[in-house]
Amino acid sequence: MRYLGFLTGADDISASLGALKRQVTGPVFRLRTLWRGDRQETPVFGTITDPAERFRAVADFYRVHDAEIERRTRVTALCFWLAFLPSLALVVGAETFAISYNYSAAVLCASCALACVSQALKCGLANYQFRTRSLRTFRDYWRTNLLPRFRSDRP
Repeated sequence: MRYLGFLTGADDISASLGALKRQVTGPVFRLRTLWRGDRQETPVFGTITDPAERFRAVADFYRVHDAEIERRTRVTALCFWLAFLPSLALVVGAETFAISYNYSAAVLCASCALACVSQALKCGLANYQFRTRSLRTFRDYWRTNLLPRFRSDRP
């Protein structure tokens, strides 16, 4: 009986419907935090100075658990690489166009590469904050090797 779902494809349909449900309800739950009835502000600014305590306070406020933090660590690492790798090809394209005196295409490739790198740095900072579980600044992230990891530094 267990293999019947596999053989008929019902398992795949069920998994697809579950993923669709999560894609629809996830943003709704995040938007719901904008219209909370208690109207309380995040306890971060002004009262807590330690970056790790600030991270924990914000995670508790938005009800983000450790499993979700681990998932977001993996997702931000993947997003970093998906944004960074095309920038390498775009830089090579910009150089190639510049050598062939096609400056408008070179500028277009260079600007797209810059957009990709900025997105990669944004995802890298988020990954750094998730895996260290602290709301550290971009300056602290800049002092690291800038490469994301798929797992947390903390247990």
